[in-house]
Amino acid sequence: MTEDWLNWQVLEQSLPLDELPAFHRAFLNHNRPDEENWDEAFLRRIQGKVQATLKALERKGLAKTEKGILWIAQAALPEAYRHGK
Repeated sequence: MTEDWLNWQVLEQSLPLDELPAFHRAFLNHNRPDEENWDEAFLRRIQGKVQATLKALERKGLAKTEKGILWIAQAALPEAYRHGK
């Protein structure tokens, strides 16, 4: 995989558990900025919207699954979570 793609699971696992909700909120603010105030949304709603957003990104070509691994384009991530940029 090129440097433009990150393994979603590895990215999530690289974050401390207590930082994961902030990452998911930043991810939704980046990809669904006009939909809701994600900073105030309940965690359960955040989790469901993250999964729905990943599926939408796959349809747009900004995420892909290869051999059971979900890869996400760095452009679909908030800048603070991009690697090697």
